[in-house]
Amino acid sequence: MTVNLREHILQHLVTSQAENRFGDAYLVQQVTTATRSPRTEVFEALWGLVGDGLIYLDKAGQSSSTDNWRWRPSQRGIQVATQGRWEPHDPDGYLRRLRRTEPGIDPRALVYLEEALRAFNAQCFLASSVMLGVASEQVVNELTATAAAFFGPTAEKLRKAIGNPRASQNARFEELRKLLESHRHQVPEGLADPLTLDAVTDLLRITRNAAGHPTGAQVDHDTAYTHLQMAAAYLAKMTRLAAHFSRSERAAVELPTSVKS
Repeated sequence: MTVNLREHILQHLVTSQAENRFGDAYLVQQVTTATRSPRTEVFEALWGLVGDGLIYLDKAGQSSSTDNWRWRPSQRGIQVATQGRWEPHDPDGYLRRLRRTEPGIDPRALVYLEEALRAFNAQCFLASSVMLGVASEQVVNELTATAAAFFGPTAEKLRKAIGNPRASQNARFEELRKLLESHRHQVPEGLADPLTLDAVTDLLRITRNAAGHPTGAQVDHDTAYTHLQMAAAYLAKMTRLAAHFSRSERAAVELPTSVKS
């Protein structure tokens, strides 16, 4: 399927006076021509948007002929198209936007994040939160490793937590958090703000107990939705922070001896 086909259709349908009739010669033909996509892919995108609750078919008072039925955006679809926020009910758009926002994000984290989004839309909210926890752990692991190398001797407690197989992910992240807060002047502004760190802490607390095992705690729609909405921003921030530490450490290693002294 063309990468931006769903996005194109949704943006088209929220445009005032846009063609939206159901018959093949109307919306489908227009989208096929505009995107140079096969009709089968246009239909697949349309029904995928229906399945995600972003658009629906309005009979528009037509009792027999279906040609003049109307494709219309749902309230949720309008929000996705116009508000520019992270919308878990639009998993394809969510992932596409995250890849654009932070191309360096760990591909393995994206695999688990996609599972989290699919589980959420299947109303498997606990499964969604657990998968999101795994995605977060993947990114946190990279961040803890680069932070330990960057901060050197002052990161000894973090190194011990990383090397201790009995230490939970929560414990490792708490050591990382303490390190970041005590060296805030060495952390780029906005990449380790309290809101971001609180979001990660909350997610790990819900999905992992002190021993590092899944808690099995009940998770409702609103909790899972909020976690997914916040996840994209903090996964991108943690990825950028890990890249910053990695670049800075490499630069220090590559400095000539005369400059270091």
